[in-house]
Amino acid sequence: MFQFTYPGGHAGFLVVATCTHALVGYTLGSYLFERGWAGLLAAVVADVDLLVPAAWGLPLAHRGITHSALAVAVAVAVATRRDRLTAGAVGVGYASQLLIDATTPMGIPLAYPLSSAFVGVTLHGHSPNATALLWLCCLGLLLHRRVARSDRAVALETR
Repeated sequence: MFQFTYPGGHAGFLVVATCTHALVGYTLGSYLFERGWAGLLAAVVADVDLLVPAAWGLPLAHRGITHSALAVAVAVAVATRRDRLTAGAVGVGYASQLLIDATTPMGIPLAYPLSSAFVGVTLHGHSPNATALLWLCCLGLLLHRRVARSDRAVALETR
């Protein structure tokens, strides 16, 4: 079976994965809540655990507590202090990060700290094909939104 390798090896993969999470989070936050920046930040914050040495293990290493439902709840609770739209964008942005990572063979510890079991379904969410599909869908939604706004602006000007 053919195994795709990203240019730059694992570092290249991490760049592409982070950009994918950012784009999906931005798209959802922007499209659903008019807060693209909040969706983007929330979608990449879960991977701050990449800065922790793997030897430290759960709960701090990659795919630890930052990849759990508890982390989503905390992020949304903090964002709620700003406003509801920002909290919504943070929720969908963070959840998109976990959903994408749950489609990889490793899965995520969704119920951590109640359970350290990793859950998910192997759909190869970070494969080149899945990544390309996510990018196309996000860019298509953003383009659609931009065109719709332009059409509305023109319609208002001609009144």
